Amino acid sequence: MNLRPLLFIPPIVLGVVGFLWMTGGEAPPVVTRPEATLAVRVTEVTPQAVSATATGFGRVQAVREWAAVSEVEGRIVSLVDGLAEGTILDAGQVIAEVDQTDYELAAQRARANVAAAEAALAELDQQRANTERSIEIETRILAVAQSEVDRATRLLESGTGTQATLDTAQTGLLAQETALASLQNTLALFDAQRASAEATLAVRQAELAEAERDLDKTTIRAPFRGRVASVGVEVDQFIRTGDQLITLQGTEAVEIVAEIQPNAFGPLIQTALGGAFDPGTDVDASRVIEFLNAAGVTATVHMDVAMFEASYEAEIVRFRGTIDDQTGTIGLVVRVADPLMANRERNAPPLNVGAFVSVELQAAPVEGVIAIPRAAVRQDDEGAAFVYIADAEDRLALRPITTGPILDDRIIVTEGLADGDRLVLSDPQPPVPGMALTPVAVTADGGR
Repeated sequence: MNLRPLLFIPPIVLGVVGFLWMTGGEAPPVVTRPEATLAVRVTEVTPQAVSATATGFGRVQAVREWAAVSEVEGRIVSLVDGLAEGTILDAGQVIAEVDQTDYELAAQRARANVAAAEAALAELDQQRANTERSIEIETRILAVAQSEVDRATRLLESGTGTQATLDTAQTGLLAQETALASLQNTLALFDAQRASAEATLAVRQAELAEAERDLDKTTIRAPFRGRVASVGVEVDQFIRTGDQLITLQGTEAVEIVAEIQPNAFGPLIQTALGGAFDPGTDVDASRVIEFLNAAGVTATVHMDVAMFEASYEAEIVRFRGTIDDQTGTIGLVVRVADPLMANRERNAPPLNVGAFVSVELQAAPVEGVIAIPRAAVRQDDEGAAFVYIADAEDRLALRPITTGPILDDRIIVTEGLADGDRLVLSDPQPPVPGMALTPVAVTADGGR
């Protein structure tokens, strides 16, 4: 009898007995692991006063610059003492004098010509007066001659006179009428003669005015208070019309064309004027400076000097009107009054032409604005902005937001966040909404 097929039974029996022994006891207790949490930095959202700023750079330029160009020719006989680059000249101060001899002689000739023309006009007036008196006399003589003709006619008609007597009287009458007519013709010409004499006098007076004007041009004066920028003349030098003698830069004010990037200037405009106009309102861009001043936007010029930074109050005056084709910047012109007035208390030395400075524009503070770090703003696949917040149960939540202007490293949130929300600053990995968080409170700038 073959028993080999039965050899596998004992192992099976042993396996069944072992399974029954293992499963026959009590089940082991189930161990529940605690939920994992993610530590994140959070900051509490708080509405605050926000002031937009924009900074540009440029060089100091004089508001007024004048070139002394000679309008006459001649030899320089004198210059103001100490004339050199940097010399300060007061308004009306004599800068240079040209030899006046030729111009004084020309003025004297012109005065003599005027006197002669005035004398000729006076003589003409006297001749007219004399002619008028002669006409009066000749008119009376004519009346006498007419009476003589009338008397001779009556005598001839009565038979007591002769024809010869009448002819003589009539001849005298005709001669008198001729003399009177000649005087009257002479009188009629006086108006034209006087007009010609007056025109001659006007020409002579114009020549005198021109001569005196040329004489006055021999003395060159500063039109305003300023600093001499360049000198191109010396004493005894012969100058010609059109020669440039000096250039003068005014000291009453300086200007800076601040080159500002549009992406920095745009938020300033939006913040300063955002509440002044409805979104659909057309705004006259030529009046932007007027709007900025009305909105309280201020300008401050800063200059680095040795160990400190000097600051100067400035006035926004105009746009340059073009965008720089190299840098793409907007040119905004600001003006600083009395740049040479130093103030030790404010650490403000003189602001000289040519200095490289920065210009900071600052809008008036806007209250109740929510501004968050730009790094905390995310975008979904469709480009919509959102942020992560820690909800009341310290779990991660996603909050859609509507953003406004960007202010440096912050961005204004117009919708989606409220006072007291806890904004997540960290970048949760992976970002699973509802995941447990361990909030670590920090300030908006990252400090605890």
